[in-house]
Amino acid sequence: MLNSPRAHTFFTLQIIAVVTVLATSCVPTSTSGLRGRLTTGQTSGNLNVALTQGRILSDNPIIISKQPGLDTNYDINKLTSVATITTESFLRGSSSCFGLTYCFEVKATKDSLSALQTTTGKWAFEASTPEFLQVNTYFHLNKMLNQYFTNLGITYAYSLVTTDTALPSSLFQAGDKFALQTQTLVAFADCDERNNSEYNQANESICLGYSGDNKEIRWAHDSTILYHETGHFLNRLQMNFRNPDPNGIKSQLGNYSLYNEAGAIGEGLADFYSYYVNNRSHWGEWAAGKLGASRPLSESDPIHVPGLSESVDERLSYPQFLNYDPRNPTIPSEGIHIAGGVISHYLHALTKDLQSKCEMTSGESRELVVYLLNETLAELGDLSSVGTERKGGLGKINLNADITLSHLWLNLVNPINYRSFSQTFAKNILNSIGDPLLSRCNGTYYSQDNIESLLDSYGLLLFKTYNQHRNLTSFVNINTPINPTNRKKSVLIAKNNLILDPTSGASSAFVVDNRTSIKKIIEDMVGAGAISNISPQVDTDYNNNNDKVSPGEIVGIGLNMFNNSNSTMAGVQILANDWDHADSTGKPCQLSNDLWPLESEGASTDTVSCNTVSEASFAPVCFFQSNEATATKWISQKEFMEKIALDPSLCLDNTNSKDCFIRAIRGADQAIYSKINPKANWGATFANPTTGSAAGLSLGNIILFEISKHIPPGTIVDCRLRARFTNCEDCYHRSSTDNNDFLDVDYNGPVPFKIIHLQIPIID
Repeated sequence: MLNSPRAHTFFTLQIIAVVTVLATSCVPTSTSGLRGRLTTGQTSGNLNVALTQGRILSDNPIIISKQPGLDTNYDINKLTSVATITTESFLRGSSSCFGLTYCFEVKATKDSLSALQTTTGKWAFEASTPEFLQVNTYFHLNKMLNQYFTNLGITYAYSLVTTDTALPSSLFQAGDKFALQTQTLVAFADCDERNNSEYNQANESICLGYSGDNKEIRWAHDSTILYHETGHFLNRLQMNFRNPDPNGIKSQLGNYSLYNEAGAIGEGLADFYSYYVNNRSHWGEWAAGKLGASRPLSESDPIHVPGLSESVDERLSYPQFLNYDPRNPTIPSEGIHIAGGVISHYLHALTKDLQSKCEMTSGESRELVVYLLNETLAELGDLSSVGTERKGGLGKINLNADITLSHLWLNLVNPINYRSFSQTFAKNILNSIGDPLLSRCNGTYYSQDNIESLLDSYGLLLFKTYNQHRNLTSFVNINTPINPTNRKKSVLIAKNNLILDPTSGASSAFVVDNRTSIKKIIEDMVGAGAISNISPQVDTDYNNNNDKVSPGEIVGIGLNMFNNSNSTMAGVQILANDWDHADSTGKPCQLSNDLWPLESEGASTDTVSCNTVSEASFAPVCFFQSNEATATKWISQKEFMEKIALDPSLCLDNTNSKDCFIRAIRGADQAIYSKINPKANWGATFANPTTGSAAGLSLGNIILFEISKHIPPGTIVDCRLRARFTNCEDCYHRSSTDNNDFLDVDYNGPVPFKIIHLQIPIID
C-alpha cells in the first residue's frame, strides 16, 4: 500500500495481472497455428469476363445476400459480380501519390514476394481462393483511395478561399517535402491471423485475417473491414500533411496499443470511413459480425439498447457511453473501439444534419465531413509549430519547433482528446459552411447554434471558445465564444474533484512488481518501439513479487483515483514526466496550487527561478525525504546522491544525476483512465455488476518506474504528479473570467493541472 501526504454546401462534388495488447487491431487477436492454404485456380467465371475484368464482392456477403444470418458454409461464388479491375499485369495501383512507382499493392501473405500477376489479362477466381481475396481487396482499396484523393484535390482547391486552412500550399507538389506518401501501402489479403485485421503504421501495411475457428470467414470478403483499416492509413496521412520531413518523425492519432482518447477518436474515424465509402451506417457485418463485434454508427440501429435514438436527448453521448458495448450493455468495458462510437455516431449525425439544413445529397455531406477531417487532423498533427496557413497574419503556435520535442508534446503534454478534436473540428465548420460570406450551405450558412447544439447532444461541447488563434500570444480577443445556452448535456467539472480515493482503508495506489508480468510488458513495449533506454542499474530479476517497491526493480504503479463530483469524469490523465516545478538548483518550488513543501521542509526560496519558465529547471517528479538534525526535508535526487556519497556513474543515467534513483520510463510515463463515475473510483466504475469487481488495470492505467538498486531501504520518496481530465472546467480555460484556452507554454508548469502526491516507501 502506498500512502499520500496531505493533498496537496460546401461544394458539389487489486492488481496482479496487467493486460498488454500491442497491435492496431479491429478485434483482439489470439494465437493460431499455420492454416492450410486452399487450392488456387481460376473459376469458369473467368470465361465470362472481358480483359481487365474480374469477379468481386460488391459488399460483404450478408449485405449482398440480404440474409443477416447467412450460413458460413454458403457458396459465396453465387454472390460475386463482374467489375473492372486493372489494365496492369500486377495488382498495383497509383492513386495520386508522388515520388513512388506505385502507391499501393496487394499481396497474399506477408511472405509473398510479389503482388498477384495475371497471365491472361483477366482477374476472375473462385471466392475461396487466395487469388480472389487479393482481387477483391485490390478493387475496394483502389475504389476508396481514388474516392478520397479525388475529394482531397477538390477540398484543397476549396481551402484556398477560406480565411484559414491547415492544408499547406505545397501539398500536391511532386518532389516537395509535403509529398503525400513516401512508402508504398501494402495490403495482405490472406493473412494467417485469427480474429484479426490491422493497419501497421511502422511498415505501412494492412493485414486481413480470418474469423474464429471457421477459416472460410475471411476478413477480405468484407469490404467494410478494409475501409476501416484504410481509414487508419488515411488518418496517418492527414495527421502529417504539415510535417516537413517525410522520412522523419511522424504524428499518429493516438497509441492504438493502449486506451487513450486520441486512439478512440481514430477508431471512430476509421468506422466513419466505411460509411464514407458505402453509405451504410453499420460496420463489419460479416467478418466481425460472426464474432459479435460489428459496430453501429447510428442510434437508430436496432442493435442499440432501448432509450438510444436519433432524438436530441437520446444520443450516444460523451462521457456516459464511453464504456458501452451495445452487445453487452450491462458490462462496462474500457477500450478504444467501444469508446470510438461517440465520434462515429456524431459524424454520421452531422452528415444527416447537413443533408437537412443545407439540402445536400448524402454523398455531398460525407465529402464535406472528410474535408473537415482533412483540415482538423492536419492542424492537430502539425509538428512544425505553425499549425495553419493563417491569411494575413502569423501562423505560429507556442509549440517548440524542435520536431522531437513537438512529438513528445503531442503524445504526452497536450495530446489530442475529445475536447481538442471537437473544438478544432467545430472551428473548421465555422470557417467553412459556418461563414455567412461564403454561402456554402445552399446559398446560406450552417449557423453557430447548429454547430454547438449537435456537438452538445453528444456531450462534446467541452470548450468555451473556438480558439481561432491557437494559443498565440500575439493574437488576443479574436476567439469566437460559444453560446453558453447551447451547453445542456456537456458537463464541465472543476479539477479539484479529482483526488486519491479518500475511503477509509483504501490504498492510494497499487504496485505491480510481478517478475514475469513486468518482464513481458517491457519486452513487448521495447519491441513495439514504445520505450527504450532501460537503465543497466535495474533488472526484472530484482523484482521480488511482494507488491511493494524495492531497490533494483522495474515496477508498475496504478493510482487509485476518485471522482469527488456529482458528474461523470472522463479522459483522466496522470503525468509523471519532468516539468517546471523546481528551482535552478533542483529544490522543490512551493506552487500556488500545491502548498508543498513548506519552507521549513526544504521549499525553495528562489522566487525568481520558481516563477520563470525554463527548460533548464525542469525536474523529475520524485523528491527524497532527508532526516536532518533540525528538520525533515524534501531534497532533489542529486542532493540525495551527494548525501550518501554515491558515485554519479552509478545513477540510472550516468550522464544525468537529476533522476539518479527513480524515474518514470519515457513512453510509459503516463496513466489514463477512460472515465470515473460520480463519487466513485475507477475500479467501482468498471466493476461487473454481477461479480462486483473490475477486470483489473490494463497497461495503460499504470506508470512504469525504474528503481535504482542503490536506494537505501527505508527511504521515503514523494512523487509530485500532474493530473487533468477532458471534461475539466479549469484544466483548459485560463480562468473563470477568461474563457480563452491556456497558452501552450502554460502546460510546462502546474496551473492547468491538479497536483497529486504519491509517497513511496522503499522496502527491501
